[in-house]
Amino acid sequence: AVAAWPEARSAWVLCGKGDNGGDGYVAARLLTRAGVRVRVLALGPERSRSDAAEAARAAWHRLGAIEALDPGACVPHGDGPDLILDALFGTGLSRPLRGVPAEVAEAISALPCPVLAVDLPSGVHADRATPPGPHVRADRTVQFGWPRLASALAPARFAFGRWEVADIGLPAGALPDAPSPGRPRWTGAADAAAGLPPLVPGRHKYGAGTVLIVGGSERYAGAAELACRGAHRAGAGLVTLATPAPFPSRWPETVLLPLPDPTSTDDPLAAARDLDPRHAAALVVGPGMDHAWRPQLPALLRAQRGATVLDAGALDDGLRDVVRDLVRDRGGDRGRDRDDVWITPHLGEAARLTGASSDEVAADPIGTARALAASWNAGVVLKGAGSVIADRNGAIRVVARGHPGMASGGTGD
Repeated sequence: AVAAWPEARSAWVLCGKGDNGGDGYVAARLLTRAGVRVRVLALGPERSRSDAAEAARAAWHRLGAIEALDPGACVPHGDGPDLILDALFGTGLSRPLRGVPAEVAEAISALPCPVLAVDLPSGVHADRATPPGPHVRADRTVQFGWPRLASALAPARFAFGRWEVADIGLPAGALPDAPSPGRPRWTGAADAAAGLPPLVPGRHKYGAGTVLIVGGSERYAGAAELACRGAHRAGAGLVTLATPAPFPSRWPETVLLPLPDPTSTDDPLAAARDLDPRHAAALVVGPGMDHAWRPQLPALLRAQRGATVLDAGALDDGLRDVVRDLVRDRGGDRGRDRDDVWITPHLGEAARLTGASSDEVAADPIGTARALAASWNAGVVLKGAGSVIADRNGAIRVVARGHPGMASGGTGD
């Protein structure tokens, strides 16, 4: 608090009855020592629920008063505080805020002063993408020990503001590093960098990685082009685009494989299937693709022997069994240590594939990603403001990156 707002001279500390409130009493004591005028308002001013929190409450009470918290108490008289610390509810909350706590959460979120949340904003469920009800909207949050899933998944992540993780002395090994079906793993820039292919001097273009992208249409020629540029930037040595509608100002490095209109021939993808395998160690199907191509895709997928990504126009429920067979035929059910077939839906596409509503998918992106991975027997990248990655076995990675500029067409490609 002092580091983030060194100019703050007054603070309100809102304490709940549990251990999160106990943290608030400790913060009140330390802020007072730092020369900040502190006002403590508590949901249970008479006693805390745990021995540790009660000891912290009693230690503060020897220094200052504890006022009963109600919405009326959160109305500033005069200029109001420079800062509010939200220590009402922590990770134990599993139900919506009601009554006084709900009114207080709304009241303090409406005040002009900044709010610092202790561990997580009150009213937010630590492991869910959607808050269960009214909640505090903090400017900053200090999470204890490890980041909570809610701080990565939208819309709950927007309640955290800027956040950081404080080391509170958890013993080494208390939180496993390896992903498992039961424990999602945080994925950041270092993980992404580790997954990029190494750049080896002297390697020729076929050895550096070859990608075939099948997609594009008159309306969405740019989608396939952007996917090609992404492949180039990732380090691919040779990128080939099979499309009926090349982008007019396409990059000259890309090899073009013109495709006929899908309605003009019985087998419009024959040229793509017969391509030299060196040109297609990895296959991307679907960016900007017209739905008229879908009947031709099973044969294309069965002919592919390298890594495969299905996106956008290729995300058709009719391909589910084809993908399952593809993975099984490649030995995917015999313990391959690397998934090489992936689907990449956004929330709307995931809703269509699962039969759920977009709101249901948004509320449980981890459950949705696991369900899709199980039904397709493939890896899933569920794209959103906080993307979720699931492998075939249900292990989860959460990616908390992104910015408002990504809310534009083509960023997925």
